[in-house]
Amino acid sequence: MTVVMKVRDVMNRDVTKVNARTDVSTATKIMVEKGVRCAVVVDDNGRPLGIVTEGSIARKVVKDCKDPSKIKVSEIMSSPLKTIPADATLREASNKLLEEGVNQLYVEENGEIVGLITEHRILKAINEVVLTLISI
Repeated sequence: MTVVMKVRDVMNRDVTKVNARTDVSTATKIMVEKGVRCAVVVDDNGRPLGIVTEGSIARKVVKDCKDPSKIKVSEIMSSPLKTIPADATLREASNKLLEEGVNQLYVEENGEIVGLITEHRILKAINEVVLTLISI
């Protein structure tokens, strides 16, 4: 029996986005309020440009005692954004995570970011399939 699961089936659909002109202080507040560790940086038309993470804020702002209200997220973001199509399989997503050396990929459909797939979500989905098959 072959089970093929798509990224769209297990992705997190709640993606935090901040405009490239947003200052780091504001972006950090948004991330904390939403309980996330990263946000997609978008242009004025909503197109993805990159990602800002807790790590990039710590390494590029806090470490050097810079004023986060004077630095735009576009200045510290990582780019390009690591993406995968919504119709990709979990196997393809897992392989891409390993190839890219990242813990998460943003899910893209028609040029728009529609979700987020993480190692954790992939493992959870695989675990559920295995447990279901065992119980049959």
